[in-house]
Amino acid sequence: MRTWRVGTVSMGASLILLGFALFFAQWKRVEATDIFMGWWPFLLILLGLEILIYLYFTKRENTFVKYDLFSIVFIGLLGFFAIALFLLSSTGLLGEIRAAASGKMRVFQLPDARHQVAPDIKRIVLQTGTDPVVVEGSNDKSVHIFGTYQSASSHDVKKPADYVAIRLTGDTMYVIIKSLSKQRGWFYTGGELSPTVVVPAHIPLEVRGTHNEMRVAPRQLVADWTVSNASSVAVEVESSANLLVTAAIHGSLKDGNVAWKKDIEASQQETPEQPTKGSVQVGKGEHRLQLFDIEQASVQVIH
Repeated sequence: MRTWRVGTVSMGASLILLGFALFFAQWKRVEATDIFMGWWPFLLILLGLEILIYLYFTKRENTFVKYDLFSIVFIGLLGFFAIALFLLSSTGLLGEIRAAASGKMRVFQLPDARHQVAPDIKRIVLQTGTDPVVVEGSNDKSVHIFGTYQSASSHDVKKPADYVAIRLTGDTMYVIIKSLSKQRGWFYTGGELSPTVVVPAHIPLEVRGTHNEMRVAPRQLVADWTVSNASSVAVEVESSANLLVTAAIHGSLKDGNVAWKKDIEASQQETPEQPTKGSVQVGKGEHRLQLFDIEQASVQVIH
């Protein structure tokens, strides 16, 4: 009589499942591990059913179910494999291993974030985080954030709340750009944002950096803006603007296509603690863009 060794069905099912996952991954261009991680618990169920069937048929004298050394090896391998997958996924090591194995950073689109600015909002505070950021002025009455991010996985940013937070306090709107999570376990994984933040040009803006790079394009600014705590700020001003850019920084003022008018008195008294001061005026200079606590600044006038 043909016998059924416990564990053979589970082993065969696991091979079929693995082949199906690889075929489907090639066909749909998806990650094979994502498919297999959703199906591997089925192997434990099937293995458990095999053992229960064995216990049921052992009550009979002539049973066709066999449990021997090979069955123990099959069950041990499948059990070890299942426990290893569970530990890797629950501790987060599986994601780190996948990221390290791919060794490839890709660029993905950030989901657009848009928030209407109520008429009672008198000030906007933008906290940029540690990544480079572009800040632009607009005639629109909303804050619009878009851009790209670089990461090994497209699952890092699924919705706007994953990279930006907006809080209202009194007459002030706080826009907080988050940094992508960075894991420093056995394998280092982390990404970088490249957001563009478009804000209404008629509302005063305060940009607070974290020693990161910024590009500021106020366009037709009709309010006063301040930018602080950045490693470098590149200002792009339209030639038809009515703007005065002033800087009091602890670094250097780099000339773009227009030279800084430096404070002669401050330059003569310059010390390591004394900031470097300068200004660039476009038009009548009725509105101000103030830069301070910055290492390097430059101004380009766009014609």
